Amino acid sequence: MKFAVKAAAPLLTAALLLSGCGGGQEPPQTYDLVEKTLPSLNQAVTLDDGFTFEQTTNEEDGSVTYIYSQLSSGGETTQAYTQILESDYDCTVWTDQDTGKADFSADSGEAKAAQPLEDSEEVFLLTIQWDETSCSITPSLAQKDVLPSSNTDLGMTLDEAVSYFESMPPSYLGLSGSSMDEYQVYPQEGTAFLDGEPCLRMNVYLAETHQLEQSYLLTLPARQVYVLDEETGQAVPLG
Repeated sequence: MKFAVKAAAPLLTAALLLSGCGGGQEPPQTYDLVEKTLPSLNQAVTLDDGFTFEQTTNEEDGSVTYIYSQLSSGGETTQAYTQILESDYDCTVWTDQDTGKADFSADSGEAKAAQPLEDSEEVFLLTIQWDETSCSITPSLAQKDVLPSSNTDLGMTLDEAVSYFESMPPSYLGLSGSSMDEYQVYPQEGTAFLDGEPCLRMNVYLAETHQLEQSYLLTLPARQVYVLDEETGQAVPLG
């Protein structure tokens, strides 16, 4: 099953609810909370023709859940969406606090994606649940301690990851020049996941211009480096 990332479009500042789809409701273009916006599932991923949509509200806490049904695979849809949130929107994605691994081929499951709020101890959290033919997404605010365990539990600190990249020849990373002294390496806070494997996102900038040259994923503890294509969200292994 293939998923296509939709062409970039200006994100709306509010979720639109129009008449038309699934019980008179139209899926929103974004999920919004406290001036924070993330693209909706239907905005980021091309869904199956004939999918249906409904929106429900929890009477106790007022939380809204967006439900997409009649999908050919709820797990694969969730996998495609979380990969886009990781690569394009700096989200930390995880499933289980202990393993961090998701089996998107399973009949049902849950994944979470969180984006930090600026100057806040809270994160914008998406709780994503799937079954064989549907996917539901509930946005909420949560404290930062909801995020997965620190990177030291994965066998490498952020400083060690930087040193690891700085020890590589630029040519191995697909960069020009003869020394990594020409570049600055910045790790991204939080743990990302690539096909269920925990990893760090590493951003490499040209020191002279401070321009982003390339982003990478470093799997842990295996230390396999992947080049991250910002446009497609695809990760290609090096070596």
